[in-house]
Amino acid sequence: MSEFLLPFLGRMHPVLVHLPIGILIFGILLCFFPQKEKNALLPSIRLAFLIGGIAALLAGGSGFLQYQWEGFAWEDIQSHLIGGVFTSLGSFGMYLLVKKQDGVTSKIRVLALVLGVVLGITGHLGGNLTHGEDYFMEVLPADLQALFGAAIQPELGPQLTEENWENAQLYAEVIQPILNKNCKSCHNPRTQKGELDLSSLEGLRKGGEAGFVIIAGDAAHSELFARLLLPKEDEKHMPPAEKNQPSKAEIALIESWIKSGAQESGTLAAAGIAKNLIERFILKNELPFYPKTELSPIAADSLASVKAAGMFAEAVEAGSGLLKITCTNFPAFQDADWKQLAPLKNRIAYLDLSGTKVTDAIIGQLGGLPNLTVLKLNSTKISGKELGKLSQIKNLKLLYLNGTGVTLPQIQALSASNSLEKVFGYETPAALELTSAGKVSFPFLFEGSTYSLPKLATDSIVY
Repeated sequence: MSEFLLPFLGRMHPVLVHLPIGILIFGILLCFFPQKEKNALLPSIRLAFLIGGIAALLAGGSGFLQYQWEGFAWEDIQSHLIGGVFTSLGSFGMYLLVKKQDGVTSKIRVLALVLGVVLGITGHLGGNLTHGEDYFMEVLPADLQALFGAAIQPELGPQLTEENWENAQLYAEVIQPILNKNCKSCHNPRTQKGELDLSSLEGLRKGGEAGFVIIAGDAAHSELFARLLLPKEDEKHMPPAEKNQPSKAEIALIESWIKSGAQESGTLAAAGIAKNLIERFILKNELPFYPKTELSPIAADSLASVKAAGMFAEAVEAGSGLLKITCTNFPAFQDADWKQLAPLKNRIAYLDLSGTKVTDAIIGQLGGLPNLTVLKLNSTKISGKELGKLSQIKNLKLLYLNGTGVTLPQIQALSASNSLEKVFGYETPAALELTSAGKVSFPFLFEGSTYSLPKLATDSIVY
């Protein structure tokens, strides 16, 4: 019988704990209640503290059983448990003190207030266990949060970059931040309303008391998505009407993720996510992605020869003196054609030579571009033997080597760079070597795989 009885009694704790709270508050208030006769309320006060002490003892016992059977960590519950012990002992102490008196004295009132403070702290600690430490504070305006010294950083949702949004992980960088922003306050490891935890993929896949909330590939029959579409007045609509509501774009992204298989891995590009869906999540006015320079904007006629050769050229940002050069429509571009771009070398911040005929010979030229930030060499004849020279580029952040012949040791040669953030090496020998190389670390993020990336609309734009 103990196999279910003790856990059951433990789960009664959230119910039982309200009994001593109400009775003891009643007893404390009676200590300050005006009375015509000196000892008219003494019997009621004694009874309140006696019953309150017994109820606190029972609630504490059930709480201890809950700790034993529900897997709470001792460091999480110890303060609450100690507070419960002091509350129970304090209640019996007040009962004995009042029993010896023939009236409500100042000493009784002071000790009643102390007991009230202990009760309040104990209840607050218990509330933190069930609702989280920010339960009361999170609904207050930011100014009041700061006044109490408990300013809470709100969940911001997805935070993507203009240059690399298509390579962001759909679940980790988009879906989970959306759920954190709109659902986590109620469905987290501590609260788990409906026995549902939406703060992790494990919790999503596990579901809640109503069953599974996602059916991979079937958004229409997935509760997570279906409840978002219900009218706000519907009691099954989620999130509740009074809570923050996800935008249409966020709902569409959740739908796309479920339809694509609800996988943990996979990029926005692989899922076919259109830029208009994530436009609002692209960071604006943050730390500059491209280096700040004093170069003045270049005149359009200065780019005439470059454009005439079939290359696309424009400022990376409005009013910037830095340029974006793309050779998508100039596949015949080869090492010797670099002379057409050499006069612009101090201005080139974004250079896309993907699909052209360039070889390792051009690497030495690229190493002399002081403001180069994004370099794309996808599907070229780059073997990688000169790759280490790119470490000299002090502002290079993103390097694309997909579909080239670079090897893992050549990728490691880039470790000397102080600026590289990501290197992409899909469909390369380096990606194959990585699977059997064991633990390999780089100062930058290396993304490599043997599967083919889907072609984006931007890969074949005719300028």
